[in-house]
Amino acid sequence: MSLTLHLSIHVALSILAGIITWRLWKNPLVSFVAAIVGGVLVDMDHFIDYFLALGFKFDLGYFSHGYQFLQSGKIYMLFHGWEYVIILLAVAFLVKKQLVLKSVSFALALGMFFHLCFDTFQNDGMSVKAYSIIFRASKNFESKLIVTPQHYQKFLIERKNAPFLKYSN
Repeated sequence: MSLTLHLSIHVALSILAGIITWRLWKNPLVSFVAAIVGGVLVDMDHFIDYFLALGFKFDLGYFSHGYQFLQSGKIYMLFHGWEYVIILLAVAFLVKKQLVLKSVSFALALGMFFHLCFDTFQNDGMSVKAYSIIFRASKNFESKLIVTPQHYQKFLIERKNAPFLKYSN
């Protein structure tokens, strides 16, 4: 799937999260902004992975092909975590009278939930548990311990075919 289509689906799902939140708490601006942050801008963590692996010389081609993961052998994605959804939903339901905080928390959670569901469906090799920050941390963020064995074999082939990368085994 192209990066443009992938991002477009995240935007569409974020708009849906914004509509749902708006219908519940009648705050359209807060609902849509928070849903976009939770559903689209969560992907900003891919830049962290990129800069940690490849430094600050940015190459869109390398980035869109995920070469940062080939280089480092790690999957950090620090903003991708079911734990955040749970915490944000708890905040949304525990806050009684602060409707703005309730709307922000719920829209962030719903946008992120849709994002993670789509990523789980779309990204071959990444299971539901692979999108848990606790699970990834418990595996020291090592790709070989996070992705499926089949996906890791594909990873090794892709890494071998990318001789421009400098990595340690």
